[in-house]
Amino acid sequence: MPVYLEDPPRRHLETPGAPDASAEREHWWPSLADPRKRATFASVSADPSLAFGRPHPALLPYVLQYTGIAAMGDGAGLPSVQRVPPECAVMLTISLSESPRGSVMGADGTRDLPGAGLAGLHERFYLIEYAARRGSALLVALTPPGAYALFGLAMREVANEHVALGDLLGRRRADRLVDELVSAPTWDHRFAVLDRVLTARASQGREPDGVLLRAWEELARCQGQVRIGRLAEELGCSRRYLEKRFGEQVGLTPKTVARMWRFQRATHLLMDPGAPTWREVSHTCGYTDQAHLVKDFRLLAGCTPTQLLGLHPHRPDRRRSHFSKTGPDERR
Repeated sequence: MPVYLEDPPRRHLETPGAPDASAEREHWWPSLADPRKRATFASVSADPSLAFGRPHPALLPYVLQYTGIAAMGDGAGLPSVQRVPPECAVMLTISLSESPRGSVMGADGTRDLPGAGLAGLHERFYLIEYAARRGSALLVALTPPGAYALFGLAMREVANEHVALGDLLGRRRADRLVDELVSAPTWDHRFAVLDRVLTARASQGREPDGVLLRAWEELARCQGQVRIGRLAEELGCSRRYLEKRFGEQVGLTPKTVARMWRFQRATHLLMDPGAPTWREVSHTCGYTDQAHLVKDFRLLAGCTPTQLLGLHPHRPDRRRSHFSKTGPDERR
């Protein structure tokens, strides 16, 4: 059964910039959804418990990457609460053990975290409370149009939600997939199972709207730095048409998605070992100034950039002092 908190830490949800002395219970990872940033993530974390896999070429329009997470024992590894800011991917998570997954804490309360389930795009952060012992798990990062095609559901129905895999595939089919993944001897074998299953679904699923796909690809290419009216004009459609298709096949508005892309890029730049300055990050990601960047972090992550960086378990201390001096975001 999921592990619930007797008293959900609502101060985190009610007060942006919440991590304080009790933040030792929390951790945060940069998004695993963008394969182009995986090298930065790997160089900073150097975490041997992670295994990465590339999907079959036939799945490239739909699947961004596979990540395997090895089990962690009692009292080992990461703090018990994970802060999950918005990221530009739909995440399919499949637990490979009997260990309880935990619970999801959002603005609307605490809910079960499915052992195998899909997390739609979220426009604000949420918290996951894990059990003391965490089992192995698989993460599959999907593009929203890919999730629409593979699972045949309107993405607005899973936006800001976690949905059990059994509700998407049917209970028996989902259980068979989980059993096969659990029985596979290596991560490479598990990635091959996912390739086979998802390739079969892609050949039978819905076809995403062509204009929507081009819009999503352009937002990804420019990392959210485009005006939505101009994007619609370049694609030869109305803004209203684009927003309607985004609601159906992405789950959120194009403007919200653009903001998420800028935020996601900023988090990776802030984690870069090259240590860019606040001004450089703000300019590169399309923010008007540092105050604009900090405002978006407070809105999306529920805390300032410095506070979010402080939750990364493998971030060198030298970066904490660097950003504390060059980016006085705590006072904004």
